[in-house]
Amino acid sequence: MEATRPNRVLVVDDHPAIRETMNDILNEEGFDTQIAADGKEALDLCLSKDFDFVLIDIQMPEMNGVEVLKQLKEQNVKCPKFIFFSAYSTQELQDLANSLGAYAFLKKPIKVEKILNLIRLKRNISILIHLKDDDLRHRISDLLEEKGYMVSRTSSHDDALIKIRQINYNCIVFDSDSPSIEQEVIKNTIKSLDSDTLCIETNEDDDMKKLLKTISFQLDDSQPVFN
Repeated sequence: MEATRPNRVLVVDDHPAIRETMNDILNEEGFDTQIAADGKEALDLCLSKDFDFVLIDIQMPEMNGVEVLKQLKEQNVKCPKFIFFSAYSTQELQDLANSLGAYAFLKKPIKVEKILNLIRLKRNISILIHLKDDDLRHRISDLLEEKGYMVSRTSSHDDALIKIRQINYNCIVFDSDSPSIEQEVIKNTIKSLDSDTLCIETNEDDDMKKLLKTISFQLDDSQPVFN
């Protein structure tokens, strides 16, 4: 399986002790982190660098956390997953954060394990892409890797069988137009291993967004967390 880079996390809080402590904890857990002292600095960093997650206090002077997310959405750039936290906030801000696609909304005092579980979640989901078409295989793989999944890929039926005998993948994506005998061999091999690998079929005519939604619905229980 291909190596995956550590998640890149931006920690944003106007209180130095909080951001430094969270930064140290995430570094010790192996994440690639950076810090920002306010919303404006966070926005500038998100526009210039590629982060997977932003941990951000919703209440900050000048530019609050929700405004950072709102401006990123308005500029139509690739947006990290925003995990908001606050000791207090208005329901209006929480509703706005939700409408903008907040990944999670947590109350202070922060439960570190909750944040770690949220950040690690998709890194623990492994997917094998078994497609002979090079362009389709790379497009699907790239989209899934952008979403944070661990992706392996192969064009060979024999190689796919070797991989699924070695690794208990959460999911295998294969071509619905491939020979039926090959599809049956893959499914029977998974069954014989008593594996819970999910089989998802696709082809070049499928809509990529629909495929991603199917995979997310079947595998990813990381629905927005508001507690």
